[in-house]
Amino acid sequence: MLEPLLEEVDHLILAGDVWQQRRLGLGRGKALKKYEALKNLVSERGVRLEILRGNHDPEGGAGVTWLEDGAVLVTHGDAIYDEATPWSREMGHYHEQVVAVVKKYERQCHLAVACAERAREIALTLKPILLPSLPPPFNFLATALWPPRRTFEMLRVWRGMGKQGLRFLEHSGEGAQVLVCGHFHRAGIWEAGGRVFINTGAFMKGSHPWAVDLNAGEMTARELTLWGGVYRLGEVKGRWLL
Repeated sequence: MLEPLLEEVDHLILAGDVWQQRRLGLGRGKALKKYEALKNLVSERGVRLEILRGNHDPEGGAGVTWLEDGAVLVTHGDAIYDEATPWSREMGHYHEQVVAVVKKYERQCHLAVACAERAREIALTLKPILLPSLPPPFNFLATALWPPRRTFEMLRVWRGMGKQGLRFLEHSGEGAQVLVCGHFHRAGIWEAGGRVFINTGAFMKGSHPWAVDLNAGEMTARELTLWGGVYRLGEVKGRWLL
């Protein structure tokens, strides 16, 4: 499904949550198998692969990377909020521990790498909670909507994520003019004061994936379209000269 996207690509960055590293039960083995298949596919095409870590795979990869001489910052996105993933199902169980992690990094929050390390510690603190096995669509509803506080937190974050991303870029981007991330599942572009925040969405039910391409000082954000069982580059959502 993803192979057509690798055409004419020489350097691929995956911005975290590439696989369910922290999945409980038999599903972890299936997730790992898909992850290894993806890495093999990219390697066979001769593409340089850089995998950043996310809150679902916090034990591998760097937290951030910079492109275009520091003009573009790429991170998973959990570095943007102090609590990393405020809507997490486990947040209510580990709130005090999360507050302690946030306090630990409060003097370094002007550095993108420190914010990413803070997010990693929080992800490792929030131990996964195993939900009961339910048939579709109840399994999806339970995953997305339980506990009820989770729904309100997701709506709050989605409503303010654009301003928050731009605020993070200004305060913690260390001079970068563009921030590219995922994490929030809602693809979009927000611009203010000469800065650009791009969220690339997600490959999951209810979301739309995007890709960002950098080539000879030009940056292009495109929607990825599923056609004939494979993903291809679709509508251009934005283009900038760096």
